[in-house]
Amino acid sequence: MLTDLLTQDMIQVSAQEMDWQEAIKQCATPLLTNGAIEARYVTAMIAKVEEFGPFINIGPQIAMPHARPDEGVNHLGMSLLKLDHQVELLDDPKHPVSLFICLAAVDNKAHLAALSCLAKLLAKKEIVTQIMQAKTPAQIAKIIQEGEEK
Repeated sequence: MLTDLLTQDMIQVSAQEMDWQEAIKQCATPLLTNGAIEARYVTAMIAKVEEFGPFINIGPQIAMPHARPDEGVNHLGMSLLKLDHQVELLDDPKHPVSLFICLAAVDNKAHLAALSCLAKLLAKKEIVTQIMQAKTPAQIAKIIQEGEEK
């Protein structure tokens, strides 16, 4: 399932320095481009973090911004942004992030299926390390594909 969602065109690697809001916007760009989400979904993802805190920080260096389906999701999608320079979620040094994975799900069933596949992949520390060291979207797509096959 992940290889269907996180295709090479949904993956970005950036050496640009940015803040956490810019990182969420950048991560969501492929989802906007392919019509999976509307611009208001990006605003909602940022607003959720501002309202509820760093709950999207799902593991060391990893954040999964998301919002409710009715806040601008058109179809299931996922995008990934790997940063060469980490950002501090909510400008808090306790929450450094260099890997953002945006999830856009139309319902709880799709949401849980996508999260389950992602959780299995991210539970493998060697795969996370490989993703963090990757330099191109093609390398990350290959790591995800190989990780899903294991």
